[in-house]
Amino acid sequence: MEEFSFVVSTIALCLYVLSDFVNSKKYYLMLQLSGNVFLALSYLLIGSYFTMVAVVIGIARGLICYIYEKKDKQVPIYLIVGLCLASISGYVIINHIVLSQSSVWDVLYLFSSCMYAVTFSIRNIRVMRCLVLIPHASAVAYNLLIHAPISSALSYGLEFAVTVAAIIKYDVLKRKAE
Repeated sequence: MEEFSFVVSTIALCLYVLSDFVNSKKYYLMLQLSGNVFLALSYLLIGSYFTMVAVVIGIARGLICYIYEKKDKQVPIYLIVGLCLASISGYVIINHIVLSQSSVWDVLYLFSSCMYAVTFSIRNIRVMRCLVLIPHASAVAYNLLIHAPISSALSYGLEFAVTVAAIIKYDVLKRKAE
């Protein structure tokens, strides 16, 4: 199952990378959402249920942001707060009640999860691209600090690097050309 999980998570990573190279917030969210579906499946395949639940919450976040973006409206604050509370609740229920395990570094994970909710709700794709670097960096640090498989840290690190490349391509070089 681990080999299949790796293939499925690689598909997710490809979708995440592609998302940074579209200049439409709707398409960005659609690719991120698709990537999250594959990522949740990969965690299910290896039995990492807490992470899978966290990604499912990410799928809900992506759907909410996509629906509001499609309607050309701002995501209400109460939904952003609700997504953060869902992440925290999922963490407490699974890690403290079910698994009875936690780490001081889990705060980084929760921070990054809440920052993704805030960041994806921002309508301006240029601002969103810059701010998404914060949860990406937090996720890299978290994966390194908990000694997750190096592929996890590399995946978030690659996302970070690709986001920087997209910022340079779409926001820095494009502005200079204008």
